[in-house]
Amino acid sequence: MIAAMLVLPGLAIILAPAIWLILGRPRILPIAKLETPPEDQGEKPSSSISIIIPARNEQNNIVSLLESINQQSLRPAEVIVVDDHSSDDTASIASSLGARVISAEPLPDGWMGKPWACQQGAESAHRGNRLLFLDADLTLEPEAIASLQQLANTTSGVHSVCPYHQTKQAYEQLSAFFNVLMLAGVNAFGRREASTNQSALFGQCMMISTEHYQQVNGHSSVKDKTLENFHLAKELHRLNISCSCYLGKESINMRMYPSGLHELWQSWKKGFSGAASHTSGNALLISSLWITSMMLTIVCLIVLLSMQCSPLFATITTAAYIIHWLQCSIVFKLAGQFSLLNALLFPISLLFYQVLFFSSVIDKKRGKSTNWKGREVH
Repeated sequence: MIAAMLVLPGLAIILAPAIWLILGRPRILPIAKLETPPEDQGEKPSSSISIIIPARNEQNNIVSLLESINQQSLRPAEVIVVDDHSSDDTASIASSLGARVISAEPLPDGWMGKPWACQQGAESAHRGNRLLFLDADLTLEPEAIASLQQLANTTSGVHSVCPYHQTKQAYEQLSAFFNVLMLAGVNAFGRREASTNQSALFGQCMMISTEHYQQVNGHSSVKDKTLENFHLAKELHRLNISCSCYLGKESINMRMYPSGLHELWQSWKKGFSGAASHTSGNALLISSLWITSMMLTIVCLIVLLSMQCSPLFATITTAAYIIHWLQCSIVFKLAGQFSLLNALLFPISLLFYQVLFFSSVIDKKRGKSTNWKGREVH
């Protein structure tokens, strides 16, 4: 009986290192240093990057993003905001901050909202030879465009950046595992360099040359997809166009779902179970092993707190918990502004993730849709 009880915490420790197989080589976007001329000595230099921002009811986010774009050391070639039938002041605010605003045409049959907005923005971009698609809830550090331009000049293929998740309210800490597993799901940061037919793209910040965009037929190739970033990566791989992913710490930030816990729940629920179905088998297996090791640790902790156990069981369970706390402390910081206390209390965030994930899976099996900004998303 004692030997059988020791299996659970022992297995938890054995499985714990799995996460490093897919997050063991994180790449942070290299920061470019650009000499900025004083204001009285002419304009800032310009890049070859056209920024496209699909926006639907983003008046609370668009100001921070556009102000950060206006403060770049290297100016974009142009900034286009595609107003996706907003019912708020998104369009007027964007226009007042210097963006060129285009109104999205009515959503055609067979198209999802974001791919349609991105497609129209790309068709309206004429000044740059690279397209940078940004979500409206991002902010850029002053050297971000220069860093992306440097990346484009020195490496080939399509590039995406996972923004660093900034948090302000306590409930936002519950996003920790979603962010970490999103990093794992793209399969781009493993101990073994991911092959070009395995890594996905981050949809929040993606840069592609106009040539490659035309080759892949733009967003029309993924027009009916909720998770267009996963499907676009597959289309690019099919054409032997490489995809590379970076972390945006100290260059590109996001603050997701500041309006409350309900928004956070609905937003993650919108696509997380679907994302799992498009994750590579390797990344999905390893992520599952890591999650399993933490769940085993939680089970052992409950047993330890609810009944008398042997000192050896208590020691191994405590060791397993400490190992996972240290792991979470490291990987949470890769993804965003998640606290050490959140890492210490990782069972709370993990159980929230599990409940939401399975709720999303059940809804998907039932064909139930999620309402997202006034649209039904399946």
